[in-house]
Amino acid sequence: MTYAWTAIDPNGFILESHYNIIPSTFPSALRSEIFALLHGLDSLPRNSKITVATDCAQLLSLWSLYVDAPFIPRMLKESNHLLWSSIRTIMSQKNLDVTLIKVPAHADDLLNNHVDALAKAAHTDLHLPSHSSSELLAPCILQFNSFPVDMNIQKFIGDIFDAKSLLTLALLPRFNLNSSISDIDWACTKFCFNNKQLQFSHRNGRSDFCAFRIKILLDMLPTLSTLQRQKPHIYDPSWLCPQCNSSLETLDHLWTCPYILPEFGPFNTFKTLLLDLRTVCFGKFLSTTPLISLLDFFDVEFTAMDCWDCDPPSNSCLRLTRGLIPMSLTSFLGTYFSLSTICSILDTPLHNFHFDLYVQIWLCRSVFFHHWESAQGITNKIKSSAIGPFPTTYPFSQTSPAILTPSLATASLDSWVSWVSSYIIHGGSWISHLDFWRRLTVQPLLRISS
Repeated sequence: MTYAWTAIDPNGFILESHYNIIPSTFPSALRSEIFALLHGLDSLPRNSKITVATDCAQLLSLWSLYVDAPFIPRMLKESNHLLWSSIRTIMSQKNLDVTLIKVPAHADDLLNNHVDALAKAAHTDLHLPSHSSSELLAPCILQFNSFPVDMNIQKFIGDIFDAKSLLTLALLPRFNLNSSISDIDWACTKFCFNNKQLQFSHRNGRSDFCAFRIKILLDMLPTLSTLQRQKPHIYDPSWLCPQCNSSLETLDHLWTCPYILPEFGPFNTFKTLLLDLRTVCFGKFLSTTPLISLLDFFDVEFTAMDCWDCDPPSNSCLRLTRGLIPMSLTSFLGTYFSLSTICSILDTPLHNFHFDLYVQIWLCRSVFFHHWESAQGITNKIKSSAIGPFPTTYPFSQTSPAILTPSLATASLDSWVSWVSSYIIHGGSWISHLDFWRRLTVQPLLRISS
Protein backbone atom coordinates (compact mmCIF):
# COMPACT_ATOMS: atom_id res chain seq x y z
CA MET A 1 0.00 0.00 0.00
CA THR A 2 1.06 3.60 -0.56
CA TYR A 3 0.07 7.08 0.56
CA ALA A 4 0.78 10.65 -0.58
CA TRP A 5 0.09 14.23 0.45
CA THR A 6 0.82 17.73 -0.83
CA ALA A 7 1.15 20.93 1.22
CA ILE A 8 0.17 24.26 -0.39
CA ASP A 9 0.21 27.84 0.83
CA PRO A 10 -2.85 30.16 0.90
CA ASN A 11 -2.07 31.22 -2.67
CA GLY A 12 -2.18 27.65 -3.96
CA PHE A 13 1.57 27.20 -4.47
CA ILE A 14 2.93 23.76 -3.63
CA LEU A 15 5.28 23.92 -0.66
CA GLU A 16 6.07 20.25 -0.29
CA SER A 17 4.93 16.86 -1.58
CA HIS A 18 5.57 13.45 -0.12
CA TYR A 19 4.76 9.84 -0.93
CA ASN A 20 5.85 6.51 0.50
CA ILE A 21 4.91 2.88 0.95
CA ILE A 22 3.41 1.50 4.15
CA PRO A 23 3.22 -2.03 5.54
CA SER A 24 0.41 -4.00 3.94
CA THR A 25 -1.15 -5.03 7.22
CA PHE A 26 -4.95 -4.97 7.36
CA PRO A 27 -5.01 -3.52 3.81
CA SER A 28 -7.73 -1.04 2.89
CA ALA A 29 -8.09 2.23 1.00
CA LEU A 30 -9.18 3.95 4.21
CA ARG A 31 -5.97 2.88 5.95
CA SER A 32 -3.91 4.61 3.24
CA GLU A 33 -5.95 7.79 3.69
CA ILE A 34 -5.45 7.76 7.47
CA PHE A 35 -1.74 7.07 7.11
CA ALA A 36 -1.34 10.04 4.74
CA LEU A 37 -3.09 12.25 7.28
CA LEU A 38 -0.95 10.89 10.11
CA HIS A 39 2.34 11.51 8.31
CA GLY A 40 1.25 14.93 7.10
CA LEU A 41 0.38 16.04 10.64
CA ASP A 42 3.62 14.59 11.98
CA SER A 43 5.55 16.77 9.50
CA LEU A 44 4.06 20.02 10.82
CA PRO A 45 5.79 22.34 13.31
CA ARG A 46 4.21 22.99 16.70
CA ASN A 47 1.18 25.27 17.00
CA SER A 48 0.34 24.98 13.30
CA LYS A 49 -3.11 25.78 11.96
CA ILE A 50 -4.04 23.99 8.74
CA THR A 51 -6.95 22.88 6.59
CA VAL A 52 -6.87 19.35 5.19
CA ALA A 53 -8.76 18.65 1.96
CA THR A 54 -9.72 15.05 1.24
CA ASP A 55 -12.09 13.23 -1.08
CA CYS A 56 -12.72 10.48 1.50
CA ALA A 57 -16.04 11.08 3.25
CA GLN A 58 -15.41 8.25 5.72
CA LEU A 59 -12.21 9.94 6.86
CA LEU A 60 -14.17 13.06 7.79
CA SER A 61 -16.82 11.17 9.75
CA LEU A 62 -14.24 9.15 11.69
CA TRP A 63 -12.21 12.30 12.39
CA SER A 64 -15.20 13.96 14.02
CA LEU A 65 -15.86 10.81 16.03
CA TYR A 66 -12.34 9.90 17.20
CA VAL A 67 -10.28 13.12 17.07
CA ASP A 68 -12.56 16.13 17.47
CA ALA A 69 -14.47 14.42 20.28
CA PRO A 70 -13.09 13.22 23.65
CA PHE A 71 -11.63 9.72 23.72
CA ILE A 72 -14.21 6.93 23.80
CA PRO A 73 -13.39 3.24 24.41
CA ARG A 74 -15.40 2.35 21.32
CA MET A 75 -12.44 3.49 19.22
CA LEU A 76 -10.44 0.45 20.39
CA LYS A 77 -13.02 -1.79 18.72
CA GLU A 78 -12.50 -0.17 15.33
CA SER A 79 -10.01 -1.00 12.62
CA ASN A 80 -7.04 1.41 12.44
CA HIS A 81 -7.45 2.43 16.08
CA LEU A 82 -3.64 2.57 16.44
CA LEU A 83 -3.46 5.14 13.66
CA TRP A 84 -6.23 7.22 15.22
CA SER A 85 -4.53 7.03 18.62
CA SER A 86 -1.28 8.19 17.01
CA ILE A 87 -3.09 11.13 15.39
CA ARG A 88 -4.59 12.11 18.75
CA THR A 89 -1.12 11.96 20.32
CA ILE A 90 0.41 14.18 17.60
CA MET A 91 -2.44 16.67 17.86
CA SER A 92 -1.91 16.93 21.61
CA GLN A 93 1.90 17.06 21.60
CA LYS A 94 2.13 19.68 18.82
CA ASN A 95 -0.97 21.65 19.76
CA LEU A 96 -2.28 21.54 16.20
CA ASP A 97 -5.42 23.27 14.95
CA VAL A 98 -6.73 21.09 12.12
CA THR A 99 -9.87 21.42 10.02
CA LEU A 100 -10.94 18.79 7.49
CA ILE A 101 -12.96 19.65 4.39
CA LYS A 102 -14.42 17.44 1.67
CA VAL A 103 -13.51 17.85 -2.00
CA PRO A 104 -15.41 16.00 -4.74
CA ALA A 105 -13.88 12.73 -5.85
CA HIS A 106 -13.28 12.10 -9.57
CA ALA A 107 -14.07 15.75 -10.30
CA ASP A 108 -10.83 16.43 -12.17
CA ASP A 109 -9.46 18.55 -9.32
CA LEU A 110 -5.84 19.38 -10.22
CA LEU A 111 -4.42 19.03 -6.71
CA ASN A 112 -6.43 15.90 -6.03
CA ASN A 113 -5.18 14.37 -9.28
CA HIS A 114 -1.63 15.39 -8.36
CA VAL A 115 -1.79 13.54 -5.04
CA ASP A 116 -3.31 10.47 -6.71
CA ALA A 117 -0.44 10.46 -9.20
CA LEU A 118 2.08 10.64 -6.34
CA ALA A 119 0.47 7.66 -4.62
CA LYS A 120 0.68 5.65 -7.85
CA ALA A 121 4.32 6.67 -8.32
CA ALA A 122 5.17 5.19 -4.93
CA HIS A 123 4.39 1.73 -6.31
CA THR A 124 7.22 1.96 -8.83
CA ASP A 125 9.81 3.79 -6.71
CA LEU A 126 12.20 1.08 -5.54
CA HIS A 127 14.23 3.33 -3.24
CA LEU A 128 11.55 4.17 -0.70
CA PRO A 129 12.03 3.12 2.93
CA SER A 130 8.88 1.55 4.32
CA HIS A 131 7.36 2.68 7.58
CA SER A 132 7.49 0.35 10.56
CA SER A 133 5.17 -0.08 13.50
CA SER A 134 7.76 1.65 15.71
CA GLU A 135 6.60 4.95 14.21
CA LEU A 136 3.15 4.52 15.71
CA LEU A 137 2.61 6.87 18.63
CA ALA A 138 -0.28 5.07 20.29
CA PRO A 139 0.14 4.74 24.07
CA CYS A 140 -0.34 0.96 23.92
CA ILE A 141 0.43 -1.33 20.97
CA LEU A 142 -0.57 -4.98 20.82
CA GLN A 143 1.60 -7.09 18.52
CA PHE A 144 1.21 -10.60 17.16
CA ASN A 145 4.28 -12.22 15.63
CA SER A 146 5.82 -8.71 15.34
CA PHE A 147 2.74 -7.35 13.51
CA PRO A 148 0.78 -4.53 15.17
CA VAL A 149 -2.83 -5.53 15.79
CA ASP A 150 -4.76 -2.56 14.43
CA MET A 151 -8.29 -3.94 14.73
CA ASN A 152 -10.83 -4.90 17.38
CA ILE A 153 -8.54 -6.46 20.00
CA GLN A 154 -11.23 -8.61 21.61
CA LYS A 155 -12.23 -10.06 18.24
CA PHE A 156 -8.60 -10.62 17.29
CA ILE A 157 -7.86 -12.59 20.45
CA GLY A 158 -11.01 -14.59 19.80
CA ASP A 159 -9.73 -15.30 16.27
CA ILE A 160 -6.43 -16.54 17.71
CA PHE A 161 -8.17 -19.07 19.92
CA ASP A 162 -10.53 -20.07 17.10
CA ALA A 163 -7.51 -20.79 14.88
CA LYS A 164 -5.79 -22.80 17.62
CA SER A 165 -8.97 -24.74 18.34
CA LEU A 166 -9.48 -25.58 14.68
CA LEU A 167 -5.91 -26.85 14.38
CA THR A 168 -6.37 -28.95 17.54
CA LEU A 169 -9.53 -30.42 16.02
CA ALA A 170 -7.90 -31.02 12.64
CA LEU A 171 -5.02 -32.92 14.25
CA LEU A 172 -7.30 -35.54 15.79
CA PRO A 173 -6.51 -39.00 14.38
CA ARG A 174 -10.15 -39.45 13.32
CA PHE A 175 -9.52 -36.93 10.53
CA ASN A 176 -6.25 -38.53 9.42
CA LEU A 177 -7.04 -42.21 9.02
CA ASN A 178 -7.14 -42.42 5.23
CA SER A 179 -5.62 -39.20 3.91
CA SER A 180 -4.13 -35.87 4.89
CA ILE A 181 -6.07 -33.19 6.73
CA SER A 182 -5.00 -30.81 3.98
CA ASP A 183 -7.49 -32.64 1.74
CA ILE A 184 -10.32 -31.01 3.71
CA ASP A 185 -11.54 -27.48 3.04
CA TRP A 186 -11.86 -26.44 6.67
CA ALA A 187 -13.17 -22.96 5.85
CA CYS A 188 -16.11 -24.38 3.91
CA THR A 189 -16.65 -27.14 6.47
CA LYS A 190 -16.76 -24.60 9.29
CA PHE A 191 -19.24 -22.47 7.36
CA CYS A 192 -21.61 -25.39 6.79
CA PHE A 193 -21.57 -26.39 10.47
CA ASN A 194 -21.67 -22.89 11.88
CA ASN A 195 -24.80 -21.67 10.18
CA LYS A 196 -28.27 -20.55 11.17
CA GLN A 197 -29.94 -23.69 9.83
CA LEU A 198 -28.30 -25.84 12.51
CA GLN A 199 -29.39 -23.42 15.24
CA PHE A 200 -32.88 -23.20 13.73
CA SER A 201 -33.17 -26.99 13.74
CA HIS A 202 -32.13 -27.12 17.39
CA ARG A 203 -34.66 -24.48 18.44
CA ASN A 204 -37.46 -26.25 16.57
CA GLY A 205 -37.30 -29.62 18.23
CA ARG A 206 -34.56 -31.20 16.15
CA SER A 207 -31.88 -31.31 18.80
CA ASP A 208 -31.34 -35.03 18.11
CA PHE A 209 -30.65 -34.26 14.46
CA CYS A 210 -28.19 -31.52 15.45
CA ALA A 211 -26.39 -34.02 17.67
CA PHE A 212 -26.38 -36.50 14.78
CA ARG A 213 -24.66 -34.00 12.45
CA ILE A 214 -21.99 -33.20 14.99
CA LYS A 215 -21.41 -36.84 15.85
CA ILE A 216 -20.95 -37.98 12.25
CA LEU A 217 -18.49 -35.12 11.77
CA LEU A 218 -16.49 -36.27 14.79
CA ASP A 219 -17.08 -40.01 14.23
CA MET A 220 -18.83 -40.27 17.59
CA LEU A 221 -22.09 -41.98 16.64
CA PRO A 222 -22.85 -44.90 18.99
CA THR A 223 -22.28 -47.57 16.36
CA LEU A 224 -21.61 -51.11 17.54
CA SER A 225 -17.86 -50.74 17.04
CA THR A 226 -17.89 -47.58 19.16
CA LEU A 227 -19.86 -49.32 21.90
CA GLN A 228 -17.48 -52.28 21.76
CA ARG A 229 -14.57 -49.95 22.47
CA GLN A 230 -16.38 -48.10 25.22
CA LYS A 231 -18.14 -51.05 26.90
CA PRO A 232 -16.45 -54.32 25.95
CA HIS A 233 -17.96 -55.94 29.06
CA ILE A 234 -21.43 -55.49 27.53
CA TYR A 235 -20.80 -55.59 23.79
CA ASP A 236 -18.69 -58.57 22.78
CA PRO A 237 -15.81 -57.33 20.57
CA SER A 238 -16.40 -60.27 18.21
CA TRP A 239 -19.95 -59.20 17.32
CA LEU A 240 -20.52 -58.02 13.76
CA CYS A 241 -23.08 -55.62 12.31
CA PRO A 242 -26.55 -56.77 13.47
CA GLN A 243 -28.10 -55.89 10.10
CA CYS A 244 -25.80 -57.88 7.81
CA ASN A 245 -23.59 -59.95 10.14
CA SER A 246 -20.72 -59.59 7.67
CA SER A 247 -18.61 -56.62 8.85
CA LEU A 248 -17.89 -54.48 11.87
CA GLU A 249 -20.49 -51.76 12.26
CA THR A 250 -18.36 -48.63 11.90
CA LEU A 251 -19.53 -45.18 10.85
CA ASP A 252 -18.58 -45.84 7.22
CA HIS A 253 -20.32 -49.22 7.32
CA LEU A 254 -23.61 -47.53 8.22
CA TRP A 255 -23.86 -46.19 4.67
CA THR A 256 -22.54 -49.32 2.91
CA CYS A 257 -24.29 -52.04 4.90
CA PRO A 258 -25.82 -54.56 2.44
CA TYR A 259 -28.48 -55.58 4.99
CA ILE A 260 -30.05 -59.03 4.90
CA LEU A 261 -31.90 -58.11 1.70
CA PRO A 262 -29.55 -55.92 -0.36
CA GLU A 263 -32.31 -54.26 -2.39
CA PHE A 264 -33.74 -52.83 0.84
CA GLY A 265 -30.39 -52.10 2.47
CA PRO A 266 -28.93 -48.77 3.61
CA PHE A 267 -26.38 -48.88 0.79
CA ASN A 268 -29.00 -48.37 -1.91
CA THR A 269 -30.57 -45.56 0.10
CA PHE A 270 -27.17 -43.94 0.59
CA LYS A 271 -26.33 -44.04 -3.13
CA THR A 272 -29.67 -42.51 -4.02
CA LEU A 273 -29.30 -39.69 -1.49
CA LEU A 274 -25.71 -38.90 -2.50
CA LEU A 275 -26.55 -38.73 -6.19
CA ASP A 276 -29.52 -36.51 -5.34
CA LEU A 277 -27.11 -34.24 -3.46
CA ARG A 278 -24.88 -34.08 -6.53
CA THR A 279 -27.84 -33.24 -8.77
CA VAL A 280 -29.12 -30.48 -6.48
CA CYS A 281 -25.67 -28.90 -6.09
CA PHE A 282 -25.03 -29.08 -9.82
CA GLY A 283 -28.33 -27.36 -10.57
CA LYS A 284 -27.62 -24.58 -8.08
CA PHE A 285 -24.18 -23.90 -9.54
CA LEU A 286 -25.62 -23.81 -13.07
CA SER A 287 -28.20 -21.22 -12.00
CA THR A 288 -25.60 -19.02 -10.27
CA THR A 289 -23.72 -16.31 -12.13
CA PRO A 290 -20.06 -17.42 -12.25
CA LEU A 291 -16.93 -15.27 -12.12
CA ILE A 292 -16.01 -16.59 -15.56
CA SER A 293 -18.12 -18.46 -18.08
CA LEU A 294 -18.54 -22.17 -17.38
CA LEU A 295 -16.69 -24.36 -19.83
CA ASP A 296 -18.64 -26.79 -21.99
CA PHE A 297 -17.31 -29.78 -20.05
CA PHE A 298 -18.07 -28.30 -16.60
CA ASP A 299 -20.87 -30.82 -16.07
CA VAL A 300 -18.62 -33.75 -17.00
CA GLU A 301 -15.83 -32.67 -14.65
CA PHE A 302 -18.23 -31.89 -11.80
CA THR A 303 -20.04 -35.22 -11.91
CA ALA A 304 -16.77 -37.14 -12.33
CA MET A 305 -15.20 -35.88 -9.09
CA ASP A 306 -14.25 -38.66 -6.70
CA CYS A 307 -16.38 -37.23 -3.89
CA TRP A 308 -19.42 -38.52 -5.82
CA ASP A 309 -17.96 -42.05 -6.22
CA CYS A 310 -20.34 -44.06 -4.07
CA ASP A 311 -20.15 -47.61 -5.43
CA PRO A 312 -17.93 -48.39 -3.66
CA PRO A 313 -17.57 -45.12 -1.72
CA SER A 314 -14.24 -43.36 -2.08
CA ASN A 315 -12.48 -41.81 0.91
CA SER A 316 -13.49 -38.40 -0.40
CA CYS A 317 -17.11 -39.54 -0.64
CA LEU A 318 -17.12 -40.85 2.93
CA ARG A 319 -15.63 -37.60 4.18
CA LEU A 320 -18.24 -35.56 2.35
CA THR A 321 -20.89 -37.74 3.97
CA ARG A 322 -19.56 -36.71 7.37
CA GLY A 323 -19.70 -33.05 6.35
CA LEU A 324 -15.99 -32.64 5.64
CA ILE A 325 -15.92 -30.72 2.37
CA PRO A 326 -13.17 -32.07 0.08
CA MET A 327 -10.55 -29.55 -0.99
CA SER A 328 -10.64 -31.05 -4.48
CA LEU A 329 -14.30 -30.05 -4.83
CA THR A 330 -13.89 -26.45 -3.69
CA SER A 331 -10.66 -26.05 -5.68
CA PHE A 332 -12.45 -27.11 -8.86
CA LEU A 333 -15.43 -24.86 -8.16
CA GLY A 334 -13.10 -22.02 -7.13
CA THR A 335 -12.17 -21.57 -10.79
CA TYR A 336 -15.68 -20.33 -11.47
CA PHE A 337 -17.11 -19.11 -8.14
CA SER A 338 -15.98 -17.26 -5.04
CA LEU A 339 -15.51 -19.23 -1.83
CA SER A 340 -18.46 -17.48 -0.18
CA THR A 341 -20.70 -18.48 -3.09
CA ILE A 342 -19.48 -22.08 -2.96
CA CYS A 343 -20.12 -22.33 0.78
CA SER A 344 -23.56 -20.74 0.50
CA ILE A 345 -24.60 -23.13 -2.27
CA LEU A 346 -23.31 -26.29 -0.56
CA ASP A 347 -24.75 -25.36 2.83
CA THR A 348 -28.47 -26.11 2.41
CA PRO A 349 -28.17 -29.25 0.21
CA LEU A 350 -25.64 -30.74 2.65
CA HIS A 351 -27.95 -29.96 5.57
CA ASN A 352 -30.85 -31.67 3.79
CA PHE A 353 -28.64 -34.62 2.82
CA HIS A 354 -27.72 -35.15 6.46
CA PHE A 355 -31.35 -34.92 7.49
CA ASP A 356 -32.27 -37.62 4.97
CA LEU A 357 -29.44 -39.82 6.26
CA TYR A 358 -30.72 -39.27 9.78
CA VAL A 359 -34.33 -40.17 8.95
CA GLN A 360 -33.93 -42.86 6.32
CA ILE A 361 -30.85 -44.69 7.63
CA TRP A 362 -29.93 -43.80 11.20
CA LEU A 363 -33.40 -43.80 12.79
CA CYS A 364 -34.33 -47.05 11.04
CA ARG A 365 -31.06 -48.61 12.13
CA SER A 366 -31.59 -47.38 15.72
CA VAL A 367 -35.00 -49.10 15.93
CA PHE A 368 -33.50 -52.33 14.58
CA PHE A 369 -30.53 -52.02 16.95
CA HIS A 370 -32.81 -51.55 19.96
CA HIS A 371 -34.61 -54.81 19.21
CA TRP A 372 -31.29 -56.54 18.60
CA GLU A 373 -30.02 -55.37 22.01
CA SER A 374 -33.16 -56.75 23.63
CA ALA A 375 -32.54 -60.10 21.94
CA GLN A 376 -29.03 -60.11 23.43
CA GLY A 377 -30.43 -59.39 26.89
CA ILE A 378 -28.93 -55.88 26.97
CA THR A 379 -31.33 -53.62 28.85
CA ASN A 380 -31.12 -49.96 29.79
CA LYS A 381 -30.47 -50.99 33.38
CA ILE A 382 -27.46 -53.06 32.35
CA LYS A 383 -26.10 -50.25 30.17
CA SER A 384 -26.44 -47.66 32.92
CA SER A 385 -25.29 -49.71 35.92
CA ALA A 386 -22.67 -52.11 34.63
CA ILE A 387 -19.11 -51.16 35.44
CA GLY A 388 -16.46 -52.36 33.09
CA PRO A 389 -12.79 -53.03 33.68
CA PHE A 390 -10.62 -50.15 34.71
CA PRO A 391 -8.65 -48.57 31.88
CA THR A 392 -5.02 -49.50 31.56
CA THR A 393 -2.73 -46.94 33.17
CA TYR A 394 0.89 -46.25 32.43
CA PRO A 395 3.53 -44.87 34.78
CA PHE A 396 4.47 -41.41 33.58
CA SER A 397 8.11 -42.33 33.08
CA GLN A 398 7.15 -45.29 30.90
CA THR A 399 4.53 -43.57 28.77
CA SER A 400 5.35 -43.79 25.10
CA PRO A 401 5.35 -40.54 23.12
CA ALA A 402 3.18 -42.32 20.56
CA ILE A 403 0.44 -42.61 23.21
CA LEU A 404 0.59 -38.92 24.05
CA THR A 405 0.80 -37.60 20.49
CA PRO A 406 -1.45 -38.57 17.55
CA SER A 407 0.88 -40.49 15.25
CA LEU A 408 -1.04 -39.43 12.15
CA ALA A 409 -0.84 -35.69 12.77
CA THR A 410 0.74 -34.06 9.74
CA ALA A 411 0.32 -30.32 10.36
CA SER A 412 2.79 -28.18 12.24
CA LEU A 413 1.56 -26.64 15.47
CA ASP A 414 2.80 -23.34 14.04
CA SER A 415 0.13 -23.45 11.35
CA TRP A 416 -2.32 -21.33 13.34
CA VAL A 417 0.37 -18.63 13.63
CA SER A 418 0.74 -18.72 9.87
CA TRP A 419 -3.01 -18.35 9.36
CA VAL A 420 -3.36 -15.38 11.70
CA SER A 421 -0.21 -13.66 10.39
CA SER A 422 -1.39 -14.01 6.80
CA TYR A 423 -4.77 -12.64 7.84
CA ILE A 424 -3.02 -9.54 9.26
CA ILE A 425 -0.94 -9.01 6.13
CA HIS A 426 -3.49 -9.75 3.43
CA GLY A 427 -6.81 -9.01 5.12
CA GLY A 428 -10.01 -11.00 5.07
CA SER A 429 -10.75 -13.68 7.65
CA TRP A 430 -8.06 -15.86 9.23
CA ILE A 431 -9.86 -18.97 8.02
CA SER A 432 -9.29 -17.83 4.44
CA HIS A 433 -5.55 -18.36 4.93
CA LEU A 434 -5.38 -22.00 6.02
CA ASP A 435 -2.08 -23.43 4.83
CA PHE A 436 -0.89 -26.76 6.21
CA TRP A 437 2.39 -26.72 4.30
CA ARG A 438 3.83 -23.46 5.57
CA ARG A 439 6.27 -23.65 8.48
CA LEU A 440 7.14 -20.52 10.40
CA THR A 441 10.53 -20.23 12.10
CA VAL A 442 9.33 -17.39 14.32
CA GLN A 443 7.76 -18.48 17.59
CA PRO A 444 4.21 -17.31 18.35
CA LEU A 445 4.39 -13.93 20.01
CA LEU A 446 1.68 -11.80 21.52
CA ARG A 447 3.36 -8.74 22.99
CA ILE A 448 2.14 -5.46 24.41
CA SER A 449 4.47 -2.48 24.17
CA SER A 450 3.82 0.85 25.78
